[in-house]
Amino acid sequence: MKKTLILLLACCACIRSQAQAPEATAAPEPSATRTDSTLTFPEPEFIGQALAIRPDNRTEQLVQESLAPRHRSSTGQKLFGIGKDHIDEMTLKGAQSPVRFRKSDGIAFIIRVPDNLIDPMSVISVFRFKVKKKMRIAEYASVGTFGDQQRNTLERQPFTSRRFGSSSYLIILKDVQEGEYGITVDALGSLNVSTFGVDE
Repeated sequence: MKKTLILLLACCACIRSQAQAPEATAAPEPSATRTDSTLTFPEPEFIGQALAIRPDNRTEQLVQESLAPRHRSSTGQKLFGIGKDHIDEMTLKGAQSPVRFRKSDGIAFIIRVPDNLIDPMSVISVFRFKVKKKMRIAEYASVGTFGDQQRNTLERQPFTSRRFGSSSYLIILKDVQEGEYGITVDALGSLNVSTFGVDE
């Protein structure tokens, strides 16, 4: 009788403790995609600066480097008298930018401009550098042997865009390939460029 009473009391205590224990709740899963409703990123502090949006929703400011203009003749013109007579280029020291992305990252930037009511294609240039002898080079104008001039010959990278905040654009690169890239805000007339690189 005594053993039976002890067993009954133990069962009651066990049932009571289970009833009082809170149910475990599953933690919400992180969002797999970023939509406009979740874009709560800051604008860059100064006009001309660019913030990269990383896949984990962090922002990272791109490094700004100073372009050095260069005027030269092409090798073909020097050797054979054909090709481009004069080439205007912008150069950067070093073969790579310290800021790196992968092609699969979905590369996007927030870029501060003087006025985000202007068509972004007329304000922002995203272009690809050629890498030669530990130097990044972008050709922007040339004059041919017969005097034909070509301007704005940068290897531009297409992007989609929309206004962001009070004075910025959000741009998303399209069909980006491996290489070294630069971003300039053309309205400033500055030789500063925000740089990044894309790896496989």
